[in-house]
Amino acid sequence: MKTVTLLLVALAMATGPAWALRCHVCTSSTNCRQPQTCSASARFCRTMTTVEPLTGNLVKKDCAEGCVPTNSLQGQVSSGTGATLCCQSDLCNERLSSAAPARTALPSTPLSLAPALGLLALVLAPNL
Repeated sequence: MKTVTLLLVALAMATGPAWALRCHVCTSSTNCRQPQTCSASARFCRTMTTVEPLTGNLVKKDCAEGCVPTNSLQGQVSSGTGATLCCQSDLCNERLSSAAPARTALPSTPLSLAPALGLLALVLAPNL
């Protein structure tokens, strides 16, 4: 019975949901900060800054499934130009200028299988 219970716990850990990413999600003319939990499919925190010389700059922060970083040229002031910053850690889109570089996200399933397999090995080891 003990073995079955531990096996069920191991399987639950392996198939349980991964922790959701947290990003600032807001739109403002300044560097806004409003932390929110993203959907399970979101892998990036994104910050998009658009230059609007007549009405002011627009900063939009959100959660994104995919993100392609772009840069604007220094001194570029034509309307609609801007930059997109991407990062992949909790609340990493807090600041405008230093979002961490985007990297390939690791799938959560293999990472959650490691503790489950270790627990299973502990259960089966006394029987070998």
